[in-house]
Amino acid sequence: MKQEDFRKSIKEPYLFHLHTRYTDGKLDAIDYFNFAKENGVRTIVFTEHVRQDLKYDFSAFVSEIREVEKQFPGIRAIIGAEAKLLPGGGLDINQVTNDQIDVLCFACHGFPDDHELYFESFATLFRDDKWKDKIRVFVHPGRYLKKRHVADIEIWKRLDDLIEIAVENGIFIEENKREMLPPSIDIVPEEWRITGYDIHHESGLENWRMGENNGK
Repeated sequence: MKQEDFRKSIKEPYLFHLHTRYTDGKLDAIDYFNFAKENGVRTIVFTEHVRQDLKYDFSAFVSEIREVEKQFPGIRAIIGAEAKLLPGGGLDINQVTNDQIDVLCFACHGFPDDHELYFESFATLFRDDKWKDKIRVFVHPGRYLKKRHVADIEIWKRLDDLIEIAVENGIFIEENKREMLPPSIDIVPEEWRITGYDIHHESGLENWRMGENNGK
């Protein structure tokens, strides 16, 4: 998928950053399509959790989405994945999964308690040409710091620097409405922002609905 096509798809109402029963969500693909139909959503960007050693069949997940998509003319599904950062700048995703997606989300989960390693690893990942054929998104930026209750302003400023590196390398930044991250979304140019609610349950869909209504 070209960036131009992706940008067009998120100019109209969209759902981004969501999970299903294949991992830690409580909804099925058809639940998202039904919600989309009821609420004027034109694009659904599925971003299921992945690992190098997957415990579910990602190909079956993709097939299910495509089968459901046929029942909902006018609603487009984009296949993405949320892969976690590895120490040193690697990414926890296998090639078979990577070949099936258009959108690759960079996340931080279960990372060592080492601030310097965190910043260095993300900077390396953002500059890695290996992933540049995908639409890339830095999701819930700063969750690592938030979960560790980091209060040092200078450390949070380093997150701003990291976000700038991401944008310089053509990476979208998620404005995560579930966790209100990153704190300094205003530093991100509008054309590089994408709104996500990190949806796992029906309550996440309701949060999306309320957010859309508040924005009108």
